[in-house]
Amino acid sequence: MSTFKKPLKRSIIIGCSEFIAMMCLILSIHTYKTYTQSLYSSYNARMTDILEYVERHIDKDDLAKCVETLEESEKFIELGKFMDGIMEDFDIHYLYIVKPISKDPPLMMNIFSADTALGRETAPDGYYLGLISDDDYESSEMVPYLEAMETDKISFFKNFSVWGYDYTASKLLKSSNGEPIGLLCVDIDVSELENNIRTYTITNIVLIIILGSFFITLFLIWMTRNITDPITLLEKSVVSFAERSHEQKDPELLTYTPPVIHTQNEVEALSNAVDMMSKDMKAYVKNILDAEDQVKDMRNKVSHMDMVAYQDALTHVKNKAWYDKTKERVDGDIAAGRARFGIVMVDLNHLKKVNDGYGHEHGNDYIFGSCHQICIIYDHSPVFRVGGDEFVVLLENRDYDNRDALFEQLKAAFELSSNNTDKEPWERFSAAYGMAIYEAGNDKSMDDVFKRADERMYKNKQETKSTRTD
Repeated sequence: MSTFKKPLKRSIIIGCSEFIAMMCLILSIHTYKTYTQSLYSSYNARMTDILEYVERHIDKDDLAKCVETLEESEKFIELGKFMDGIMEDFDIHYLYIVKPISKDPPLMMNIFSADTALGRETAPDGYYLGLISDDDYESSEMVPYLEAMETDKISFFKNFSVWGYDYTASKLLKSSNGEPIGLLCVDIDVSELENNIRTYTITNIVLIIILGSFFITLFLIWMTRNITDPITLLEKSVVSFAERSHEQKDPELLTYTPPVIHTQNEVEALSNAVDMMSKDMKAYVKNILDAEDQVKDMRNKVSHMDMVAYQDALTHVKNKAWYDKTKERVDGDIAAGRARFGIVMVDLNHLKKVNDGYGHEHGNDYIFGSCHQICIIYDHSPVFRVGGDEFVVLLENRDYDNRDALFEQLKAAFELSSNNTDKEPWERFSAAYGMAIYEAGNDKSMDDVFKRADERMYKNKQETKSTRTD
């Protein structure tokens, strides 16, 4: 049985695995993007609420004066306590107010940085009102802050600094006269955010792989029972049948053994169809062989009928009927201008005397022996028995080329036989003969040549006197 490069079961397993892998990839990317967008949108809303809530508790003109004088007012201190409370109540990384001054060199003024109670205890000298060391910010880190100072909308950006990797929301604070004071900012730890996204994405991928593997397992079990195993059984049966049937001439040996398949689907229908087809093939081959035998019998019968119809029963040379068919062919050659032939007429002498004196049985021997003598000499030309004691030889090809020599042999053979007194009377063959050659300018048909040969034969018969008399 053939070994396929791509077996059906393996192709299905590979196809399903590739499908699951592709589905994992597509769903993972989609899940990651969707969940990231959803999570960031959620954080944006949450951070916006915090900024707007804190902003409502800020006396902006008082804050502007504090920034200008670098002195803390009562309201400033109260604002600091309020923002520290926000840090305690909300799960955020940083809450602060800053004023970006320049990119090169990177200058940032800290207005207020909120902290938890624990943070105040561990770092009592944290950042308050005043410039921040230029070592704490890089020039690139100043860009989003400076851009946020140019818009009244809340700005969102990722911020990687010495304080960590954060997602920042900032809102520009302005005094009553429209002068910018600084940026109110809230930070959320991005590493925690992205860990959540990564955990959620991995969880989804694992679930997809588990569900996909479960689906593949169930699908392969079903496929094996209903398709691949039945098809394999069917293929083995068909191949075995084909190998056993190759060049098989006995239709009884064209036996197909159907596999046992009960899938109740198209595979079972296919198996039944193959079984029925094998039976039809067996019957068809048997019918063909029977038909061939009948044709062979008919051909033999036709050949026998042809032989009976065109062969002389006594001498076994061609008869008058075949001579008439040959004449049609020769007349066609004459009409086409390609005729080249001659005719020899032979008429037996003394046949009546042999029949009367020795019986018809010896008369038949006389006819048969004379014919045999003619056939020996003209062994390359058709000989016809056209009457009881008359024979015609159609000279063509080699015998036509050697016609004169053969005609002399014919005369010599009959003369020798008729004069041989050692033989029985019915073995002393005697005949009259005449030969004529087709003349293209004068002869219009084979009969014209036949008549000349017949006339010469008759003349020869008159000139030759036998010692026997009719």
